[in-house]
Amino acid sequence: MKKIILSAICFLFLQAQTLRVDHFSTDIFSSVSKELKKVDMNLVIEGRYVEDENYKVIDALNIVIGSFYIENLATSQGKENLKKLLIKYSAKKYGVDIDEVYILNFSVEKNRPSFDMDDLIKRMKDEGCCNQHP
Repeated sequence: MKKIILSAICFLFLQAQTLRVDHFSTDIFSSVSKELKKVDMNLVIEGRYVEDENYKVIDALNIVIGSFYIENLATSQGKENLKKLLIKYSAKKYGVDIDEVYILNFSVEKNRPSFDMDDLIKRMKDEGCCNQHP
């Protein structure tokens, strides 16, 4: 009986996989400055079939992280909530069982210049890039 239980436990551990997500980058809204802030993260995700279904895990991460404000996510409690929500959402939406999420690196790009399309078009016209030749 002990051999059967030990074999079952070993079988379950053999199915566990590790997915390393290096330089996951996305924009997150700031409730204070009302701008998007660039976030870069390195993660290790452990669970059953997470490598095989990595596209589902990344999609879930994109959706879950977008539900946070940058000010909340930058706190320890916010990061723990991100982990919990990612585990729950992945299981519910895709049936992917995540056991653990480890955040190895979390950084926010500071003083990111805002992108203004009208300003870019004006500069291009000033430089003669948009002139039509007869």
